[in-house]
Amino acid sequence: MNSFSVVDWHHVISLRQAVFVVEQDCPYLDADVLDLESWHLVAWSVDKGVHPQALGYLRVIDPGAKYAEASIGRLLTQIDYRNKGLGRALMSSAIGRIEALFPGQLVRISAQEHLRKFYEHYGFRQVGDGYDEDGIPHIEMISDLS
Repeated sequence: MNSFSVVDWHHVISLRQAVFVVEQDCPYLDADVLDLESWHLVAWSVDKGVHPQALGYLRVIDPGAKYAEASIGRLLTQIDYRNKGLGRALMSSAIGRIEALFPGQLVRISAQEHLRKFYEHYGFRQVGDGYDEDGIPHIEMISDLS
């Protein structure tokens, strides 16, 4: 896991809960053992004189930890920062890291179905049938990053 202070990790977990549990009305245990094995990418605010707040987040999971392939998950942006390119910047950084660490590696994601076009922009394509995860339609997608 990245070197986060307790305060920083609190901001990340609070943002994840605000989006995935409260906003999406999906009560589930968001924190999991994969958090211990993941690379965490956080977009922080830069307000002067105030502890930075997490505005966006995702995690990259190494091949073999969740899937045979590398994985990107928990991508989110704070509601006031959506449609401003923050999610795209996070995805681009994650893909760059995977390409650098695992050249030629496939990437698999579990995506909310309504975000299909967002992920298709990065070369992901649906594999298999859609499924329900905690009341939200999902699809599995894969990309070879080429």
